Amino acid sequence: MPRREVYEDLNHEIEEEFAHHNLERDMKADYEASTRIGTDEHVRRLRAQNRVLWVVLILVVGGFCLALGIF
Repeated sequence: MPRREVYEDLNHEIEEEFAHHNLERDMKADYEASTRIGTDEHVRRLRAQNRVLWVVLILVVGGFCLALGIF
């Protein structure tokens, strides 16, 4: 009768193969999602958000400089 360790080792190897296969599949799906070009509306929304962030950054830096009396 085969030892129990042989079966445990075999199960471990099979689980590793499934995990590796699932990882490759997930990485492929993530790569495809990250390289997909957005719609025009999505790109416009992102650019508007970037402009708002720049304005907020400028206001914060300007306020900090005024508070320290740099200007």
